[in-house]
Amino acid sequence: MDNVNETDTSDLALEITDLTVAYDNKPVLWDIDLNVPKGILLAIAGPNGAGKTTLIKAVQGLVSSAAGRVLVYGETYEKNRKLIGYVPQRGSVDWDFPTSVIDVVKMGSYGSLGWIKRPGTKEHNHARDCLEKVGMLEYEKRQISELSGGQQQRVFLARALIQDASVYLMDEPFQGVDATTEKAIISILKELRSRGKTVIAVHHDLQTIKEYFDWVTLLNVRLIDSGPVDRVFTTENLNKTYGGKINFIRDITPGQAVGS
Repeated sequence: MDNVNETDTSDLALEITDLTVAYDNKPVLWDIDLNVPKGILLAIAGPNGAGKTTLIKAVQGLVSSAAGRVLVYGETYEKNRKLIGYVPQRGSVDWDFPTSVIDVVKMGSYGSLGWIKRPGTKEHNHARDCLEKVGMLEYEKRQISELSGGQQQRVFLARALIQDASVYLMDEPFQGVDATTEKAIISILKELRSRGKTVIAVHHDLQTIKEYFDWVTLLNVRLIDSGPVDRVFTTENLNKTYGGKINFIRDITPGQAVGS
């Protein structure tokens, strides 16, 4: 099912049109049309190899697209890159790089400062505020390699927060974290939403989508559907997305939202 335009373009944080990405001539994303309104929490869900991470990267120009257009607040990413905050997959980061927690967070300020000007007292204090918000201030002088997986994820969230972006792209922010960290992260994401920010997160746990997110995008190379969770997150759409391999969903009539 093609994405239904749930809102007019003046209300969009992100507008993706006819996006196709291919690796070695094999499509990873095919003809994606996706409109994301401002001020929502959006989950991107789909099986392994569905193109979820590629979609997050394509928005930022980190992978080349064969076709299509991406607009951030009505402009190209190049013009509005400062409006984007990014939390990558934890597994894609070199955690052995010798740097402290506070310095990792201050790296998030480079986008506004430029690469020549160094972070000063203002940025240092802001970084400490962001670490306090994610419950990691006491670790500010630790080496990033000394932290647990959940602690590292909190630090990367703080690095995104210091950017004070309008749109946050997060690639599996809950992967490998404990229950306490997961609750802390979703609390922060909901706070961002309350401030009018848009959060787009690759998410694997189908059972928490209805609890955590307002909207969901179901993806398997092609866009299956996207929109409010109550409309999109149905057994029919999930079976289209995962090929019928959804075992935990029982006693739900076709078309009924999961968790209703």
